[in-house]
Amino acid sequence: MSRILVKEKYNKGDIIIKEGTFGEGTYVVLEGDVEVYKTINNERVNIAHLSKGDVFGEMSFVDRQPRTASIIAVGDVQVGLLDKEFLETEINKTSEDFRMIMRALTERLRKTTGELVNLKMCHH
Repeated sequence: MSRILVKEKYNKGDIIIKEGTFGEGTYVVLEGDVEVYKTINNERVNIAHLSKGDVFGEMSFVDRQPRTASIIAVGDVQVGLLDKEFLETEINKTSEDFRMIMRALTERLRKTTGELVNLKMCHH
């Protein structure tokens, strides 16, 4: 991916993105693994495991809403911060209809993530 502005390194246990915060940074995992999780009643609920090539942080970029989950480094991790200007330019090139579809997909993913967390909490 050639649109990486900055490479950041994290150690095991470092929080890369904190749930509920605002930020429009979109990242790609370059090395290592990260865990996506939510905190419910002081309990950590794992949602997904991401590795090299996986992108995260894209939902807040698309809909400008707070982060839905936290991202933590599983071991030593290197991530690349994608060029926001480039992403903005690419999104602005797309039709309003397509942007509407992207916002709808993002909204649906946020809702599905919430439902997944509720299901995991019920099975504890």
